[in-house]
Amino acid sequence: MKRLLWIGVGVAVTVVVLQQVSRLNNRVNGVAAAVSPAGIAASIGSLAENVSALGTQLRESMAQNEEALRNALLPDEQTLAQARESRAAHRARRPHAVEGETDEVFPDDGTDYF
Repeated sequence: MKRLLWIGVGVAVTVVVLQQVSRLNNRVNGVAAAVSPAGIAASIGSLAENVSALGTQLRESMAQNEEALRNALLPDEQTLAQARESRAAHRARRPHAVEGETDEVFPDDGTDYF
């Protein structure tokens, strides 16, 4: 009877040890696959794909923000056309207007203002 008990304990201990060795083997295989050249190449490929996707998303976001700023800060084409017409009419009304003269505050005539 004692022998049967010790055989059962031996079998149980063997099963537990084999399960633990199997789990450890799976972990080691996972680490070995990750640090192998193929695993490193796969990691770098995945990283490159993620960086590419991030860059695409960033460019799209920047374009949306740029468009929103443009719409918020710049006048539309109709307002610009009205301003051009108004300036042309103002220039035509000025009696001292010289051809080629501009409305620049600081014309580039070589004068140093600052």
